[in-house]
Amino acid sequence: MTTTELYREESSDPKTNAQRNLCGRTHYVDEDTLRWHKSRVLASRITDGGLLFAVTTTDALDMNNTRRGYRYVIFDVFGNTVSRPDLEHSFRTRDACDKAMWNVLNNLSSEQITLDAIASAEKHHADEMERMRETLVQIREKRYGKAVAA
Repeated sequence: MTTTELYREESSDPKTNAQRNLCGRTHYVDEDTLRWHKSRVLASRITDGGLLFAVTTTDALDMNNTRRGYRYVIFDVFGNTVSRPDLEHSFRTRDACDKAMWNVLNNLSSEQITLDAIASAEKHHADEMERMRETLVQIREKRYGKAVAA
């Protein structure tokens, strides 16, 4: 199991920086995802001592890519989305998008977001381990023909 690291500057190129920081945490900026949504990463930012990561993108607003909009996405340290406008609420200009993003960032508690994310990750991990124990019991029952505790 790998440890979760804080976000850090990985590249001066916004897309490369986002991809390196979010790799293994989310598929949001993977090449295939960007291509499918006709999205481009315009900026990437590390905030709150590396607890939060934000990107600004320009995205296709329709399937034919005839209209585009600007959106921000804020991620917690595990790569979960903290805040993101949907396509219908994308911004017409990058400046408006960035202003809205900073307004959201300035009103978040990165420490509480991180504590909540840790609690959620711990619960999901415990649930996964319980499911694995149940699977092991089922395998043992098939193998030995009787219930054997894990």
